[in-house]
Amino acid sequence: MSSSAVKYKTIKQIVNEGNYPFSLGQMRHFLLNRENNGLKIALRKIGKCVYIRTDLFDKWLDAHIDEEKVLI
Repeated sequence: MSSSAVKYKTIKQIVNEGNYPFSLGQMRHFLLNRENNGLKIALRKIGKCVYIRTDLFDKWLDAHIDEEKVLI
């Protein structure tokens, strides 16, 4: 597997790793509202499991940070 390979993680993996400042509840809120907040592009669902593509999640997060700067 090369270093440029796409990486998928579960919600619990993202929360437990500590690379993002979100709780499990916050992540679930983001996922429940994925149609409205644009996070849908970073998600893959296989059966009942939801996986997050980390590179697209980072882009989604950066886009929201940029929006906050404009509002301040």
